[in-house]
Amino acid sequence: MSGLRLLSWPDYVNPRTLEQFEKEYSARVELEIVPSAVELVERMRRDAASIDVLCPPDYAVRELSAENRLLALDHSRLLNLTNLQPRFQTGRPHDPRSRVSILKDWGTTGFMYRTDIVRETPRSWAGFWRLALKFAGFVTVLDSPGEVIGAALKMRGHSYNSCDEAELATARLDLLRLVPCLRLFATDYKPLLASADACLSLGWNGDAAALKAQGVPIQYVVPSEGSQIWEDDWALSAQTPEPELAHLWLDFRLRPDIAA
Repeated sequence: MSGLRLLSWPDYVNPRTLEQFEKEYSARVELEIVPSAVELVERMRRDAASIDVLCPPDYAVRELSAENRLLALDHSRLLNLTNLQPRFQTGRPHDPRSRVSILKDWGTTGFMYRTDIVRETPRSWAGFWRLALKFAGFVTVLDSPGEVIGAALKMRGHSYNSCDEAELATARLDLLRLVPCLRLFATDYKPLLASADACLSLGWNGDAAALKAQGVPIQYVVPSEGSQIWEDDWALSAQTPEPELAHLWLDFRLRPDIAA
């Protein structure tokens, strides 16, 4: 039986999806979980030949593509690509022609808090910092440098992507002020919020929606100073020994019934 090795995030691929793909294509899927984009990129640099399919964020696509670590996609094998909205087929800044990646999910970065513990109604990054000081030890931020540094920059009214030395120096000081308040740097922070071991987390809209669906009293905020729209993609390792099966996985994931 042929097989695929898939590199992804915690709770990001429904087990039923894996089971259905294995059944339809008589193929085994081996799922490997990584906790952060930094580790995903390092894993690809260290041993790309052991990975067939990966799920990088947009900036990791740009980085890995520049290093020639991603396989150029054969669109003739992706008949379901037309199911994506046109804006996600072409024109994405990091991969304008979907040459090495296709959209998996997109959303926003902000913060969330448990409304049964936090009685205030913060609406800004400044409010997040203020509450972090109040609830020290029960705060998490993402194990993802771009989002964390970006939050500190936006709090001061700067660009999320600023390269200005003075602006970055100020962001560094703000982040150092936050460090003593933190319980954890984590991308899989949902269990802490669900158990009330954390009550304030920098994170993503999808996680907030999942927690709400579980009945956890969560409020999600896109801060008033601004934030980012993120995108996670599917991509194939340039060294995959299973390019045909890997393309079948991408096309399978683009089917409306599977995407739903």
